[in-house]
Amino acid sequence: MKRISILVLIAATIALAACAPAKAPPPAAQPGAAERYLIDPRVGAPAAPQALDARFDAAWRFELAGDRAEANKRLEAILARNPTYLPARLAQAAVLIRDKQLDRGLEIVVTVLAKNPRYTAAEIYRAEISLAEGDTQRALDLYRGVASEPNAPDLVRKRIVELQRTLFDRLLAAAQTASDPAAIHMLREALDLDQTSAQARILLGRKLVATHDFDEARRVLDPVLSGADADRDDVQEALAEIEIGHGRFQEAIVRYERLAHRDARYAPRLEQIKDQYAAANMPLQYQRAVETESITRADLAVLLYWKVVAIRFASNVPPPPIAVDVNDTLGREELVRALALGIYGVDPITRRAGASTIVNSTSLARIAARVLLLRGAACSRQATNEPTDLGRARSVLAACNVSDPILTLGAEAPVSGRSAAAVLEQVDRALR
Repeated sequence: MKRISILVLIAATIALAACAPAKAPPPAAQPGAAERYLIDPRVGAPAAPQALDARFDAAWRFELAGDRAEANKRLEAILARNPTYLPARLAQAAVLIRDKQLDRGLEIVVTVLAKNPRYTAAEIYRAEISLAEGDTQRALDLYRGVASEPNAPDLVRKRIVELQRTLFDRLLAAAQTASDPAAIHMLREALDLDQTSAQARILLGRKLVATHDFDEARRVLDPVLSGADADRDDVQEALAEIEIGHGRFQEAIVRYERLAHRDARYAPRLEQIKDQYAAANMPLQYQRAVETESITRADLAVLLYWKVVAIRFASNVPPPPIAVDVNDTLGREELVRALALGIYGVDPITRRAGASTIVNSTSLARIAARVLLLRGAACSRQATNEPTDLGRARSVLAACNVSDPILTLGAEAPVSGRSAAAVLEQVDRALR
């Protein structure tokens, strides 16, 4: 009797199980923000019979609802009966992509695209795999390809905008700290993504100025000049540097004077430009002397004349001693002035002033001190007594707060025109 009861119970259970309704698919749901670009695998696929489409729709709803097990079970059942139905295969790829199994997902996508190269959903999946792998540029290129196709979903264009912004922000951030050539390349790419960005244009313009590509810098900045950013300090600074690059110092000085009035940090650069402007208007012999890497006594005489007001405008200058090596010297008048003021001497036997003699750091220290003493610098009276001529010269320089070239350049080192000019500017200040 007990055995019969057990058999009846089992039979009833089987019957109830057979009569139980199949698991109903969840209602249609929208994918989350992170998954919305894994679109319905049927997009771009040929239409399927109604019954097959209904079975797939149920499987896809389970996938969107997060019931992966039920979704996979139904997809496998569909493929068992319809092995060529590509949306079911692509839906399996979507499951793998969401599970971060990108290699397996890509394998399915590639297989599907080999069978249907213009399969919109599969192309989008391939782009999303590239993005998940960190290759944003590749993802953007793939999306652009999809966007060029007829009837591309609106979602494709939205994704392109997002990816362009991501790449733009990344390039702009990297350009801030990159070397000038690398930054220029990055910023050009950034502007290809967003031509309207004033920030990228201004930074690119500044980088081009830094590499002395002034014409290109102006072309890049032109669109900014008609907008609200035209009067920004960094824009005006770049424009001023472009003007300097083209030799228009007066225009640049006007811009920098406005900038210095707003912000005192621009004042040192303003003074540099004024000095450059003055140098650009100097005679040929001065420009040659200041650019020389190893100056002669004739070069130094030119720099003395143009850098030290007390020499250039000295009054009651006596006749110079006769020297036989000054007539064919570039800067003859400046050399004659140095001889007349006693800054240079003439060899009593050869009657030569040594115009072509190279000036070293020791010679420059002696000559700078002699100028301070001969032109009556008040600070020179504070110099200490030293047992040697060189010691006394260096003491004069120290008392007058003039850099000692022996200390800054090294003993007996040759002197460049710019180094000598810097020392003579200090001498000039001490004499004022």
